[in-house]
Amino acid sequence: MNFVLEKLAPGFLSLQKTAPLDLFDASGLLLLSRGQLITDKIMEQLKQREVYTLSSEKVQGKEASFSNVKMFSKDLYWEIVGSFWSIYHDAGLITYEQISQTMERIEWILDEIKDHVICIDNDSLRLELVRYKEHDYSTFVHSVNVAILSALTARGLGYMGQRLKYLTMGAILHDIGKIKVPSEILNKPGPLDQNEMRIIKRHPLEGEAMLQNANVLPSILNTVRQHHERWNGQGYPDGLSGSQINLDAQIVAIADLYDALTADRPYRKALPPYHALEILLNSEGDFNPKIIKAFRNSLSLYPKNTVVTLNNGEIGLVVAVPIYCPSRPLVRILFDKYGKYLDKEVYIDLMKELTYFIKSSCIQNKLIFHEC
Repeated sequence: MNFVLEKLAPGFLSLQKTAPLDLFDASGLLLLSRGQLITDKIMEQLKQREVYTLSSEKVQGKEASFSNVKMFSKDLYWEIVGSFWSIYHDAGLITYEQISQTMERIEWILDEIKDHVICIDNDSLRLELVRYKEHDYSTFVHSVNVAILSALTARGLGYMGQRLKYLTMGAILHDIGKIKVPSEILNKPGPLDQNEMRIIKRHPLEGEAMLQNANVLPSILNTVRQHHERWNGQGYPDGLSGSQINLDAQIVAIADLYDALTADRPYRKALPPYHALEILLNSEGDFNPKIIKAFRNSLSLYPKNTVVTLNNGEIGLVVAVPIYCPSRPLVRILFDKYGKYLDKEVYIDLMKELTYFIKSSCIQNKLIFHEC
């Protein structure tokens, strides 16, 4: 991918709107980051100079060993979250009618995933969820994230048809028992005491009990009950191990932990996606290695065109993502560690340059325009 500065036409920007793109001057100096509000003062200063943005041209043959990422529809995502909230909010007992409505929404998820399949070797699937992370992590947002991640992982393991649908249903419902947990415990900013931990650890059992009369399959009940069991037998509530744990529950357990690690919590900030993935990969004994591998192959931590900051201070754009190691993409360097724009092509392949790694996925330069 060849990146060049492209001049914006007059009138492209609107007052009191957020900048749709990162804006640069003719030398490549960052003027305004994407998403920042264009105030009267900022607009006046922008009018006094030529404004550019980054444009890209494809370079043939550079990305043969890398994968493309298609995005899950953001509007559909929030529609799904909202629909689950309306179905289950304040529910004391889950009914057959609610389960039927849930199955219809699951069809939305699976249809969207079908549109985002990328056939590379073993039909690896990619989805980037980070862009949908907001500050409010309700149980329902978490459950939708876990359902999408679980479905993608399961597809990589060969799940199809009804089997995939019921796996996704179990993932959606896995934390439904948290409705029974007092909000002051769920949102406690400090460590839980022994009694509070005991209450939290009952949510798989509470969820199973809520579903007993809703005519759901045993595999779904098993997923809800067993999603905190661990491969080495160190989980709860039953201390199951290895193949004693329902396979669907094993898949959901991994997606559940990953999404929890990458979400803000009252007692800690979210971990960067690559850090959360490293924790999973190094959780020796906790999870089935085969499922860990399938989960890893379903993630795209840094999709193409993501702006990233490397550990040496350089800033660049992700131009290609390795098929089997999505945490170490090919990066086109745009700014050196002093913030100077590079007008020549410089690439760092993180698969080969092992001393480099992505520190963050946002530009950390100071902006020229500030409100006084």
